[in-house]
Amino acid sequence: MWLGWFSSVLVAERVDVRGVGSSEARVVREVAAVPLGGQLMRVDTDAAKDRLERDRRWADVSVARRLPHSVVIEVTPRVAVLVVRGRSGGLELYDREGVAFRTVAEPPDGLPVVSSTGGAATPDGVRAVLHALAALDRGLRKAVTDVALARGDRVELTLDTKDGRRTVLWGGPDDAAVKAKLVAVLIAEPGRTIDVTVPEAPVTR
Repeated sequence: MWLGWFSSVLVAERVDVRGVGSSEARVVREVAAVPLGGQLMRVDTDAAKDRLERDRRWADVSVARRLPHSVVIEVTPRVAVLVVRGRSGGLELYDREGVAFRTVAEPPDGLPVVSSTGGAATPDGVRAVLHALAALDRGLRKAVTDVALARGDRVELTLDTKDGRRTVLWGGPDDAAVKAKLVAVLIAEPGRTIDVTVPEAPVTR
């Protein structure tokens, strides 16, 4: 007990970060702010974990002491699946759980950009978009370049396909699986607009 809590033998000398590359590891160390130079057993790992979790860039965080001289931090970064344009024009990255975790100046390549005709996108709107994208098959999901939200959770998708740009009027979050199957069939039909807002009566035009 004395050796761990009071001696100078077990000193916190370094922070090892796992789960990210070297540049992000530096950020993790800065945010965690683990004090070095004191007794390892006195390092407050819970406080370091709280600081990291408040940052929201990481979906999962663990902080542990490792004898004789290390604090080990393991993080799982959030993965962006959406870019949401705010009322002021700012761009926020969202993960598949609907968590906004980073603001960027330019949308990353390959991610659909969501805009709302009523100002800032609502949480319900973001969830509706995520449900729609999750329901689409992988090929169609990758073709989605832009998403428009109207009346809170009314979704409109723009797809960049080999036959040109197509618009999908998706509607609300209900019946996502049925709508996705309809889009997969109707994408081969003529017309630039696919309307599946009423799944019982889909329309192409």
